[in-house]
Amino acid sequence: MKKLLSLVVLLVTISNYAQQIRHIETINEAWYFYKGSLETPFNTDETVVWENVTIPHSWNTEDILDDEDGYYRGEGWYKKTFTIPQVYENQQVFLLFEAANQVTSLFVNGKPVGEDHIGGYTTFARDITSALKAGKNEITVKVDNAHNDEIVPQAADFSFYGGIYRDIQLIITKPVHFEIANVGANAIFIRTPEVSNASAKVSVQAKLVRPKKGTYYVKQSLYDAKNNLVKEVTSKSSFGKDVFSEFSIANPNLWSPENPYLYKLVSEVVDKKGNILDRLENVVGFRWFSFDPKEGFFINGKQTKLIGTCRHQDFYGKANAVSDEVHRNDMKLLKEMGSNFLRIAHYPQDPAILEMCNKMGFVATLEIPFVDKAAANEAGKQNTINMLKEAIRFNYNNPSIVAWNLGNETTMKAPDKLGEAYTKHFVSTHEALAKTIKEEDETRYSYTVFFREPAYQDKLGIRFTEIVGYNKYYGWYIEELEDIDKNLRSLVERSLAIDPDKPFILSEYGGGADPRLRTYNPTRFDFSVDYQFLLHKAYMKAILDIPEIVGANVWNYADFQVEHRKDAVPHINNKGLVTSDRKKKDAYYLYQALLNDTPFIAIASKGWKKRAGIADVVAGNSATQPITVVGNGDEVELLVNGNSVGKQNFDFATATFNVPFEQGQNLIEVISEKDGKTSKDFANIEFTLQPKNLKSETNPFKEIAINVGSFCYFIETDNVDYLWMPDQAYEKGGFGYVGGDFLRFKSKRRNNIGVDVSVKGTENDPIYQTQRIGIEAYKFDVPNGTYELSLLLAELKTKEDNVMDISVNGKTLWSNLNLKQEYGNDRGIFKRFLITVEDDKGVTVDFNARKGKTRLSGIKLRRVN
Repeated sequence: MKKLLSLVVLLVTISNYAQQIRHIETINEAWYFYKGSLETPFNTDETVVWENVTIPHSWNTEDILDDEDGYYRGEGWYKKTFTIPQVYENQQVFLLFEAANQVTSLFVNGKPVGEDHIGGYTTFARDITSALKAGKNEITVKVDNAHNDEIVPQAADFSFYGGIYRDIQLIITKPVHFEIANVGANAIFIRTPEVSNASAKVSVQAKLVRPKKGTYYVKQSLYDAKNNLVKEVTSKSSFGKDVFSEFSIANPNLWSPENPYLYKLVSEVVDKKGNILDRLENVVGFRWFSFDPKEGFFINGKQTKLIGTCRHQDFYGKANAVSDEVHRNDMKLLKEMGSNFLRIAHYPQDPAILEMCNKMGFVATLEIPFVDKAAANEAGKQNTINMLKEAIRFNYNNPSIVAWNLGNETTMKAPDKLGEAYTKHFVSTHEALAKTIKEEDETRYSYTVFFREPAYQDKLGIRFTEIVGYNKYYGWYIEELEDIDKNLRSLVERSLAIDPDKPFILSEYGGGADPRLRTYNPTRFDFSVDYQFLLHKAYMKAILDIPEIVGANVWNYADFQVEHRKDAVPHINNKGLVTSDRKKKDAYYLYQALLNDTPFIAIASKGWKKRAGIADVVAGNSATQPITVVGNGDEVELLVNGNSVGKQNFDFATATFNVPFEQGQNLIEVISEKDGKTSKDFANIEFTLQPKNLKSETNPFKEIAINVGSFCYFIETDNVDYLWMPDQAYEKGGFGYVGGDFLRFKSKRRNNIGVDVSVKGTENDPIYQTQRIGIEAYKFDVPNGTYELSLLLAELKTKEDNVMDISVNGKTLWSNLNLKQEYGNDRGIFKRFLITVEDDKGVTVDFNARKGKTRLSGIKLRRVN
């Protein structure tokens, strides 16, 4: 009986397997990796130590984040030995690489297969059939991410991680099959030239591999979302020619952001006996769309404001070797946010992204990594054109895509300063790419993203595409919050004055936010979550009110790793609405409130769970601090520990309450109604109430940590969320600084408080990046007792020598201190001292300059007994 059951199971398995027709499996597991160059990669050399790795893999997961400048850019080798499964007689075997950065060489059993693939972000396939042998075969792959003048990107504000960082597929077919190893690794091109509510026309182009003799057909079968057959057509093939199939359907279900309805097209190669030789499946979305420079974007005749984000493909600590699950989860978070628009920047990304765009209703644009500067010479131009062709052909059948973007901020390296020959080459590259888009796909728009003034591109002659995008960071790098609306209107007007027929997309905007930095006094470029919130609120007010902005993309969906950045979190561009490990920031909730139709409410700062403040009055038992609530109802009520603070009407989806926080746990609840439905949110906040008078007996002083030279709270997330409070001037009975000024950084692009330095020896860079310079003293009017005093010091970006003495209550603590000489520049120093306070003197820490200026980054006082 057991044998009979086993036979039945085996027969069912074989039957199901046979129905797959084309064999596809990932071969990500059990690879060996070596970082570096190998002169004899195919010889067994015991001195070469290979590491066991799993694909996706990058060799830059660690050096991208360390304190050393630069990261490894060079060769990496991968190898794997395995037996190719025998699935079909006379089978054809292919390897498909979803991406490897950036030049990839493939070897099978020591022999090169095909040409090197150039470009780190596009999919490619190679036919390895002729290189295979019976039994075990060794696959070897060399990947090189070294800079190459002929390959874009030449430079950019992201990291060019090395490795095979997306899936590898083993594909096995019968001798007659749809093409695989071609430019773009795609054989089926689906077009919907005419779509309306009443009908839709479909044209399918199929690329076939078949012998000269024989009769073969291509059958196209369209199924609806419930897997019901809607239409079936069969077309005879001719050797060496593509097969075109055309048909129409009545009353199509239309694809849109609100209703992303997908059909399925099954393409099959059949012989004259009806045997199926190969099969492919693609989604089909019926929609028609247009961009109008004055009225905006229309899909299926409906005017739709496009609001969303840009996205990079990396994840903290993983570089760009990110799983499909992470990619798909990102899209779920964006959908939850209410987004309907995605700029896939600055390169084609994992197929999982567009899969989710199709399924969830995102309108998408996709681009190639032509960033900052053109690749050198004609060969570089042709490499760039080929990348664009690969990107378009591989991603052609995704209904979510409405435009192909040829590049981003390509004038970052100003062409007019790089010589006449480069400028001519630069302009011709733009022209060739714009032409390539329309040659490859007449059904979608061509698109370019700029950042300099419209007149600058017009003078160069590079406004070739049908849509133009602009990256503008008003309120961040330049100008202030109150100028955002005025500046955006002026920019749109200047662009349309040059090209009235070219729709305008605000392709990037935003500002940085380190979730460890919170403040009630936000200022430009302070990297606080609170300033980012205000920035996005100002932008959304303008974007929603300016019809000529047909779409807008926040930069960026998530924080991402950039080796050369030295902001509040070194090596991280933290303009994301979520962190690099996908924790939501306050601004994310603002978009959720503004973009969702379903009832929504949230405490914007609910992620800030440990807070502190000074009592409102001497001997008081509470400190009043603001809480901002976001929602899409009419009004909201806020309760603290069960007691109502009152109700407020929402103003542009926000309402701010003054909340009396008490020592210990505070339960904040908010309640709102919309369309008869009640929405609630809550936050548990642990509050440390600092006494207004440090000698208070009702609320005795215990400890306090001050982020000197800053208006911001700082949260040590890697140290149980230990909280540093903002700095303040000394007031009798309390604490604060005496003398000095902010450490200032002179720059046209940023606020001049603090410096952009990657501080060595610490993860708490923001504490050290802001300082009080020329400080005379720091005072705490604490009672008698024994205290632990901690001083945080650093010498940042200085050329001169600075020497100081530090004393406490007249006793020298640290003399003749030259931080640069003793510890080096840009290094954080954390020093603790035990001190005794007598005679009601409190604590006065004096700073005396022997040479140059005194400086202090942070100070902490803790009562021991």
